[in-house]
Amino acid sequence: MRKKLLAVLMAAAMVLSLAACGGDGGSGKDEKSDSSSGGGEGELSGEITVWSWDVALAHLQSQAERFNEKYPDVEFNFEDMSVTQVYQKMTTCLQSGIGLPDIVSLEGEQMQKFGEKFPGQFEEFTDMINKDDFFPIKLAECTVDGKIIAYPWDSGPCAMFYRTDLFEEAEIKAEDIVTWDDFIEAGKKIKEKTGVDMLCMAESRNDQVYRLMLMELGAFYFDEEGTPQVNSPESIQAMEMCKRLYEEDITFNNSSWDDMMTGMASDKFACYPEAVWMVGSIKDGVPDQEGKWKVMPLPKFAKDDEAKGASNGGSVLAVPTASENAEAAKEFVKFCMEDVDANVEGFQNYGLYPSYLPALESEVFKEGDPFFGDQQIFDLFTEIGKTVPQINYTSNFAEALEMSKNCVAQVILEDADPTEVLNAEQKEMESKFGK
Repeated sequence: MRKKLLAVLMAAAMVLSLAACGGDGGSGKDEKSDSSSGGGEGELSGEITVWSWDVALAHLQSQAERFNEKYPDVEFNFEDMSVTQVYQKMTTCLQSGIGLPDIVSLEGEQMQKFGEKFPGQFEEFTDMINKDDFFPIKLAECTVDGKIIAYPWDSGPCAMFYRTDLFEEAEIKAEDIVTWDDFIEAGKKIKEKTGVDMLCMAESRNDQVYRLMLMELGAFYFDEEGTPQVNSPESIQAMEMCKRLYEEDITFNNSSWDDMMTGMASDKFACYPEAVWMVGSIKDGVPDQEGKWKVMPLPKFAKDDEAKGASNGGSVLAVPTASENAEAAKEFVKFCMEDVDANVEGFQNYGLYPSYLPALESEVFKEGDPFFGDQQIFDLFTEIGKTVPQINYTSNFAEALEMSKNCVAQVILEDADPTEVLNAEQKEMESKFGK
């Protein structure tokens, strides 16, 4: 993107900042090009730099061609980066205000961190979004101080993937598993009749099962105000259930993603709780198991509990206020996120499961999947996604996640008391985060 020279007195600082940031983004709203304008069809113009990764970038590139049919005077510059590179460059460039892109992909769970640490440095979408059109959890990810500062993109509603052949061998029916108590009893039966563990659950360095249970109970590490609540009754209940699953000897330990996939291929476990994007990983990782998998909702803690879903993963799109062509950038983001065809293409071509509800009404999301016994799995994930409660990740999520992993390890591997461990974690969080 073209940049104008800054004043001589700023030259030295600019050189240092651009070295850190790559120097390809906009240089501030005070230098905004006059060629960028809002308005009707054909009026937008300017050059837009996009930072993203992997299939997300490929999808945005494909949609830029469609966008140019309506706005031919908008040019695009796409930069392919890893997730880590995006975060490193965003942090450095937000601190200096120089070198930022016009559009950037961020993981949903990370958006609040950037929004809180760099207030006022992201464009608002509050008036552009109909909140009823998106999963509530995705809107929560994009909201800081009551303002929507990013656009919801792909989502990660979670369910329980399970092996139908192992269930049949043990004479277990998925529809009979409503609660975690039911799940444990079924797990004992499967272990006895097949020798296979019921659940893939990491014993350390991973708190996934505990975290999904927290969401099911309508809780999380933090409350709506950002105050730690890891010793809440819901948190203790979730941690106690994780310990019980382990003590019942029905869990397979996956110390890494590769361990999990190897265990899956070797028939080491019958169930794996994960997000909708796991569909592609199962198909790619164990193609010989076609027809042996299906999906069911995560078990509840009690039969009469209100069904609440859980989420893991997904991303958002944000526009830094430093963009020289913010209006064009925002229109492109809205186009990609709210165009039904764009959402369908993103799913079909790149596995990006949308959070935009009108797109999820398309027939492609209601078809049966042959790999999963023709089950309408995506319709199930859509219904689950609607029930995932809004949670507050806060700017402290990454550190809280590491603390939570340590707590899981203490409870499972060291036989520590869940209440004592979570009370200690609560004190540590309050000390570190100041609430």
